[in-house]
Amino acid sequence: MKINVAYLKKFVAFDLEDPALKELLAGIGLEVAEALTVDGQTVLDIEITPNRPDWLSHYGVAREIAAANGQARFLPLDVNGVALVPQGDAAAAPTAAAPATGFSIAIEDASDCWRYSGAIVRDVRVGESDPAVQKLLISLGLRPINNIVDVSNLVMMTCGQPLHIFDLEQLQGGQIRVRRARKNEKIRLLDEREVALDENFLLIADASRPLALAGIMGGLDSGITSKTRHIFIESACFNPVVIRRAARLLGFKTDASFRFERGMDVEATIPALKMSLLMLGQTQPPSFFQDVYPRPLTPTVVPLEKDYPGRLAGIAITPETSAAILQRLGFQLQDQGSRWQVQVPSHRVDVSCKQDLVEEIIRIHGYKHLQADIPLSANPLLRIDREREIALRLKNQLADVGFNEVINYVFQSPEENALFDPQPQPLTLKNPLGKDFSVMKNSLLAGLLKNTALNANQNWEKVALFEIGNIFGRHQGKIREEKKLAISVYGLQQKKDWRSPEAMFDFSYFKSLLAMLGKRLRLDFAFRKSTHPAYAGPCCFVIEWNGRPCGRCGEVVPEFCRYFKLDHPVFAAEIDLALLFREVKENRFQMWKRFPAVRRDFTFLMAKTVSFEELRACLERLRPEALESFELTDVFQGASVPADKVSFSMGFTYRAQDRTLTGDEVNGIHLEFTGKLVEQLHLIQR
Repeated sequence: MKINVAYLKKFVAFDLEDPALKELLAGIGLEVAEALTVDGQTVLDIEITPNRPDWLSHYGVAREIAAANGQARFLPLDVNGVALVPQGDAAAAPTAAAPATGFSIAIEDASDCWRYSGAIVRDVRVGESDPAVQKLLISLGLRPINNIVDVSNLVMMTCGQPLHIFDLEQLQGGQIRVRRARKNEKIRLLDEREVALDENFLLIADASRPLALAGIMGGLDSGITSKTRHIFIESACFNPVVIRRAARLLGFKTDASFRFERGMDVEATIPALKMSLLMLGQTQPPSFFQDVYPRPLTPTVVPLEKDYPGRLAGIAITPETSAAILQRLGFQLQDQGSRWQVQVPSHRVDVSCKQDLVEEIIRIHGYKHLQADIPLSANPLLRIDREREIALRLKNQLADVGFNEVINYVFQSPEENALFDPQPQPLTLKNPLGKDFSVMKNSLLAGLLKNTALNANQNWEKVALFEIGNIFGRHQGKIREEKKLAISVYGLQQKKDWRSPEAMFDFSYFKSLLAMLGKRLRLDFAFRKSTHPAYAGPCCFVIEWNGRPCGRCGEVVPEFCRYFKLDHPVFAAEIDLALLFREVKENRFQMWKRFPAVRRDFTFLMAKTVSFEELRACLERLRPEALESFELTDVFQGASVPADKVSFSMGFTYRAQDRTLTGDEVNGIHLEFTGKLVEQLHLIQR
């Protein structure tokens, strides 16, 4: 199975280099046999085990990556852009015709074909596919043929469901029949070979002749040509045993038979059909659609005791870990106290018992956790050091955006101590190493400035540093020790290259980094204007969370920069980690939001005396339940705006947890919300 990495990222958002991606895939059972570069695109040739047909698609591999990598965001297929209106009572009478069109689908034996969905699209134009589609198919080892056939191949490589498309005008009798071949019947296949048939072969036929070998290859007479005007799209699920036997008798395999032999997802026929219609530009219901599903699938439900994964594997696996992994893989869990009732998704044809579920949990949790010795008994006294864990997360997040960690002594000179906290009575050492190390530091920022100067003198144009350490002082006659996080940036944010101009660090960018750091910890920082001797007056802010100060940030005053011989501004922050340690919550799995979001924009004039933090606080206070997020998209001041006003444009995203919001619902919520906002802040809507 060839996977185009760039195309894969349409279904899962991740940021891994190719070696790291290969290692992740290998860890969950997807061995990368070869990594290729095809026309500038990275293509991974992955070996698929016979029991995992759901891996035979980009979407299936994306689901596994999202399950294995908690940072990767899974992007579900969106095929809601086209509606399918059933014609004929397919469920009650599988052989009934659809009287509105005179066309029908029939399955002679439901044990041969478990589901058959078909649609007619009229007035198509056959030609070459878009160059991007051709390039993608070539990278996956497929030969572009025309825009119609290429759609069927692209759907198969995307979601794993093979399709076949017939020239409607070559079908006789206005019907499709799924039946066994008759003795001495023959069919000429698309590769122009003629095959003699018998009862071992399953056919797609019209009223008088075979059209295709079901699940293997189409026939030449009903294939798509340059003269094709109307098409019939087939999306079906066949008995894998029947397809495997027929392919073995013929002595050859196709991409379709390779998938059908392993067992396909019976619930995938409709989404795949919708995807093909969208790719063909069909947003209106097709002129004919019928879904023949004679024996609807009963979901497999497996009882699983919550402590069974750990007992079977011989390692400690919490119920929360097991539940999170199974849910990320698409399993649905019903909590029944000491156990779950686990509903197996239809694409997991390989899961039938609780041992299979444990295998999935261990596979995603990591085989590296399995021990080769006798399992140790549980230690009831073991406790995870949450503070160390949170500090490590902070370090990793800052390193990810280009910061370097520094470690300084807890001693410094009295002059440096006086820079950021001019309070008297510093903690003085009785036996210092020297004057430069004679007092206990009361701030981490002096050390960062010294480190910044050292690196700048070595011709480093960008210096972004952080330190986690303790500071010391006196409080009510007692010595106080606090853990702090200090961050500073200096110089170039972006070097000049052929894509973008040179850009220096500014406070807006630095503030956004601090806000992002808070969001990673699920803490929504607010920034309130303040004053402090160490920070320049116009650019000094207190960092608050939930109304409580937890730090300070701003532009270091120019005198301090001159003290350390720095030519450019330094932007710095110091955050109290004790508060963060208390407030950061444990990570918990949250189900992805499967209902679509709706965006509304709002432009208004606001008094210059009102800060954005006040606006933001009002938005948070008034926000309706359906408001998922909001963002500032534009700020404007000019001749058309009064001198005492500023024009803001904001975007608001609405989404419900349990349904799709209608346009009228969103309009009502948005108008009521913005009306309250206008009233409370005396805004002028534009």
